[in-house]
Amino acid sequence: MSTLWELMRDCIPDDHARQVTSRYYLDEAMSSPRRPDRVVDLGCGRGTSAGLFRRHHSGVRWVGVDIRDSPEAAQRGRGGSMVLYDGVNLPFRSDAVPLVYSHQVFEHVARPRELLAEVGRVLRPGGLFIGSTSQFEPYHSFSLWNYTPYGFRRLVEEAGLALEEIRPSLDGVTLIMRTYHGSRREEYGRFWRRESPLNTEIDAWARRTKRETALVNLRKLTFCGQFAFRVSKPQDRH
Repeated sequence: MSTLWELMRDCIPDDHARQVTSRYYLDEAMSSPRRPDRVVDLGCGRGTSAGLFRRHHSGVRWVGVDIRDSPEAAQRGRGGSMVLYDGVNLPFRSDAVPLVYSHQVFEHVARPRELLAEVGRVLRPGGLFIGSTSQFEPYHSFSLWNYTPYGFRRLVEEAGLALEEIRPSLDGVTLIMRTYHGSRREEYGRFWRRESPLNTEIDAWARRTKRETALVNLRKLTFCGQFAFRVSKPQDRH
């Protein structure tokens, strides 16, 4: 029987073990010397990521994509252009998009295998798919799935893509308690900005036992409510 460490160790980072959100990989990609000049926000909702991308590069071409009956997309501001799609077939040419961003969307996607294959089709060779999704998160806004880190990796690789890196976000216990205490949800908001309670406990365990950073990330990933990812399309995929 393979452990999660054996299955995932090549994409678990060892530089730090802080919890992050999808914003971590957005900032990383847009701070790179090879930052993209065009980005697609898959499941863009209200379109708030347009401002985040433009803080790095005011001239970036941002395109949001969402389904027609998305309640979040109906509240969209004027952050940029948005196109509607059927939930699977992306309205872009093959090998044309340098970066696809997806913040907490794939737990809502009815056909994740087919959509990941479409992400692989539209990405340029060497292009990036970055974002986050859920592992231990109660039902919210028509959500369908939760993914283990290994399960997500399997789906990504079936689409011909490569999971380069995965990092923990806030812990699953906190997400569960947030839903359980529905009338007190606001007090949990601070845990998207700082280490959530179980992650804080894991950090204390790591200091006490002198664990290596990658093993701290492994432990947080095992119990995380959400995780962030960086996926690439291999240069020689074709």
